[in-house]
Amino acid sequence: MRSTVGARCLVALLATVLAAGCGTASTPAPSPRAPGAPAATAPAVTTNQGLGAKSPTSTATAPTATPAAAPTPAYADTLRIGWDPSPGSAFYGFRSALDSNDPHQLNLGTVVYGGLYRDDASFNAIPDLADGPCVPQADPKVIRCHLIEATFHDGTPVTADDVAYSYRLFQTCGCFELGELTDVHVVDPRTVDFVLASVDSSFFSTGLATPILPRHAVEADYAAFTAAMKGLTAAELTKLADAIDAGTSQDPPVCTAHLDEAASVIAKLGVPQYREDFSRDGTFDTCGWDGTASRYIRAAADSLGTTGLAAVAAAYVDLRVDWEPIGTGPYRFVSEDADGIRVEAWPGYHGGMAPTRFIDFVPAKGDGSDLLDGNLDIFQLGNFSILISLGPAFQATAASHGLRVATLPEPGYYALQYNVRPGRLFADVALRKALQLCVDLPRDVDAATGGAGTPVYGPLMPGTWAYDPSVPKPTRDVAAARALIENAGWTTGADGVYAKDGIRLAAVIPVRGDAADRVKMTDLVAAQARDCGMDMRAKPVTFDQIGNGLLQYPHLIPGTKNPVDLFLGGWAQAPGDPDFALQNFVSAYITDADHPDGNGDRPDWSGFSDPALDAPVKQAKATYDRADQVRLYRQAQQEIAARHPYLFFWASNTYDVVRAAVATVDGPLDLKVPNWAWQPERLVVAESAP
Repeated sequence: MRSTVGARCLVALLATVLAAGCGTASTPAPSPRAPGAPAATAPAVTTNQGLGAKSPTSTATAPTATPAAAPTPAYADTLRIGWDPSPGSAFYGFRSALDSNDPHQLNLGTVVYGGLYRDDASFNAIPDLADGPCVPQADPKVIRCHLIEATFHDGTPVTADDVAYSYRLFQTCGCFELGELTDVHVVDPRTVDFVLASVDSSFFSTGLATPILPRHAVEADYAAFTAAMKGLTAAELTKLADAIDAGTSQDPPVCTAHLDEAASVIAKLGVPQYREDFSRDGTFDTCGWDGTASRYIRAAADSLGTTGLAAVAAAYVDLRVDWEPIGTGPYRFVSEDADGIRVEAWPGYHGGMAPTRFIDFVPAKGDGSDLLDGNLDIFQLGNFSILISLGPAFQATAASHGLRVATLPEPGYYALQYNVRPGRLFADVALRKALQLCVDLPRDVDAATGGAGTPVYGPLMPGTWAYDPSVPKPTRDVAAARALIENAGWTTGADGVYAKDGIRLAAVIPVRGDAADRVKMTDLVAAQARDCGMDMRAKPVTFDQIGNGLLQYPHLIPGTKNPVDLFLGGWAQAPGDPDFALQNFVSAYITDADHPDGNGDRPDWSGFSDPALDAPVKQAKATYDRADQVRLYRQAQQEIAARHPYLFFWASNTYDVVRAAVATVDGPLDLKVPNWAWQPERLVVAESAP
């Protein structure tokens, strides 16, 4: 349910010196597979130049023969990454540089932008544009960062003013998770201070990875935007967006009435909204095109309705700098058309020039043929539908076709969430432990998700820096479960269900009726709980009944006046920010009559309160010592495992298909780490590989 802006945070780009071989073989001419627009003004590139190593000295005058040097690897000049070909999906991570579906996804933003910090393979934040670690000052609420000498892709230097402007812009639009940030001060041209409302270690985990933009380019594009909108008013644009949204939300939807009017505004904005992105299956998705146009039109209306930085922030998705980005990353934008986007290795990159000359982002065919014939190198769809579209035997046969499949859990999870407030059925931890022991978790997850889920036993994403791999993983034990229930004073009734003080051990489980995997998991849990003397039943409900009903205090079962006892739902998380993932269990975030929104700023809707959990989470947020943070966050995970506020189920898997020819300059890709694509500047394609 709850999403995090931090989950959209783009992976910044580290100042890494590439330590590869150093031959001088020329890169071949640009691949004929490039998108339609030419790669204008592309510099001459040699395959392994600028990698931080000297060329080997000649041995022609040596008195004795020496072994021949190992040949320099031959790399293809272009890496091709496919995006989801379904209508409209190109606008999430490819057409727009600030959008991303997956934290580990290779997209336009991740290769073009850089930040003060970036996330490594375990989503541990490390310096990038910062000249070493940023340092808390005498007042620990002030974090000082010094910048390395770096330039944007247009050749202008990166300054502290660019940093301050970027943070103020993104704080205004709410585009990134900036935690306790209250202000940004320019100390000198290469030094900036971040002022926090309180000591907040999560600012290092998420806030410092915010992309840095060139202020002059943003302001120039905003000026062009205001000129393009001359003669239009906020009221007119809002009326049009409202009319489009009203039509697309009807049943059946009406999506053609304002198509021409919307297209006219989109043309004025210059936004690259290609019809091909909505018709790759052969049928033009008018509603999808209209709905996306409405987003841009409403942004323009919001901008025209305000002034100053707020106006720039509102208009950002309509500015050219969003779809033709200028950053500090290893690749710079070259061109785009309906058939794709091309970026090229940036000679001025502070980590050394990337060995792969071009990266092309292109719409995939969706049937796997472009992977099999080598016209696509990486396909990152981000969910199970890729394996469905390529056939059920795809994973089993991928290796025989020279393909590798990275199967990784998404940053989020699904769980059976208990209402543990006093007087509720599962306020007794013994019953929560018993239900855990009733469930055959790995088998149930596999059955419910069709193999598309990874069983989880806690709220943190496996493999990330604070994750505790030693968290207990209970197995099914019906006898032990029944012993716990009986020791808590429950006795078996005539119907085989436990009862106590006239109350049956029974509950309904609200679950989204349109989520087949969750409904099936609920049914499996209910069937197994019956073996333990519990009467559990699924209650399918709508998304709106959950977000605007069940998760709002006093948390009633949809359609009734009775408080809920159980709910099967999911939460998203920022993989590098353990504090965010743990907020669901911290007493400071418990919902009440004054703070009713369990889907917003008070995510502990279940009423779980445990001082033994609150303390380490609070201490971890208040220290900048990473070793202490790891220790404290792992202590918190062990406490959650002991107190069972949730019965954790699974994290949905992402599926990235990568040709075996794709590697790094250091060797094979490690597709088992959570953020395997964190160094796009080191990716190469072996030219001779299949």
